Amino acid sequence: MRIALDARTIYRPDRRGTGKNLVDLYAHVLTLKPDWQVLALHRSSAEVAGVLPPAALPRRIEMPGDRLNAWERFRLPWAAWSQRADVLHCPANTAPAWMPVPALVTIHDLIPLDMPQWYAPAYVERFAGAVRHACQRAAGIICPSHYTAQRLRAEFQADPEHLAVIPWAPDSAMRALDRAQCQSVLAAYGVAEPYVLHFGGADPRKNTRRLIEAWAMLDAATRRIWKLLIVGLDPSAQETLRPVVQRLELTDSIVMHGFAAEADLPALLSAAEVLAYPSLSEGFGLPILDAFVAGTPVLTSNVTSLPEVAGKAAVLTDPCDACAMARGLAWLIRDRRLRDEMVALGRRRVQEFTWARTARCFVSAVEQAAAGNQKARQAA
Repeated sequence: MRIALDARTIYRPDRRGTGKNLVDLYAHVLTLKPDWQVLALHRSSAEVAGVLPPAALPRRIEMPGDRLNAWERFRLPWAAWSQRADVLHCPANTAPAWMPVPALVTIHDLIPLDMPQWYAPAYVERFAGAVRHACQRAAGIICPSHYTAQRLRAEFQADPEHLAVIPWAPDSAMRALDRAQCQSVLAAYGVAEPYVLHFGGADPRKNTRRLIEAWAMLDAATRRIWKLLIVGLDPSAQETLRPVVQRLELTDSIVMHGFAAEADLPALLSAAEVLAYPSLSEGFGLPILDAFVAGTPVLTSNVTSLPEVAGKAAVLTDPCDACAMARGLAWLIRDRRLRDEMVALGRRRVQEFTWARTARCFVSAVEQAAAGNQKARQAA
């Protein structure tokens, strides 16, 4: 089996969820199927040695005058076809209209359609068209949650026979660290315990501003002791949020930081007393599982895929209600017994999500997608 993988998310300099997931996924897939070959097609000018197993071959492909997403539309499928791939895996919601080899498309979410006010109208239209085309033409669709799969069936008439729900699993690098192992990282981020951790961002979907407003509703005595550490904010996002923090007189209680290195995440999560993850919309919710591994209680949203991932192992709240978020935070902060209970539930819950299971299901999806291509070659 030869898989052509759109690996652009893996070779980003600030690799995030999808890119990290793909590294874990293909490491386990190639352990199960050592005779398979993966062509990791990307556009990065700098190769990253050791990111993928040896059986995954990085291939930088470029094209002159790339406009209107022509790399994905033409260069990617051409490379897959010319390298005689059995399957083209498109892992980030969209796929090329031209599919000269069977395409397996991972559709995580439909966020641009749910929150169009945050995107250019032309992008929303293109996104909807790409999802519709994938549901009609792809050899297989993978969703990480039943929430997204149900919506594809209802809104895009995705064929259930070609639709597989394959949940992600925790980051393989995530682990629980003791307090002593975390101190150097906490010093680098300018925070001391106790603190609540939040993965923020410029994207309004991450709900960072409303979480700051909820933090302001906690009593002053709590905010004198506890800190809210927000990581993942680029300079522009920090400049936008800083006046909000100042207006609410939270300068001494909130620490804002930029992109958190992957190597720092185990310490940041392990040392946190709570992970606040009140996202407005997600297709899965990987930080919830990472927090469960690290032994950290979670406050998250009661919408989209997040309850599906968290189960009963997190405090769920309305992400559009700052008062509700503040009540949830106060409950977790004040009740040590509740936090301990959430940690125990989280450790049990995360055992249901393993990369071994994910890889087995993915292998089945690849084999099903490739079956039509193999029949066509035999007939020729």
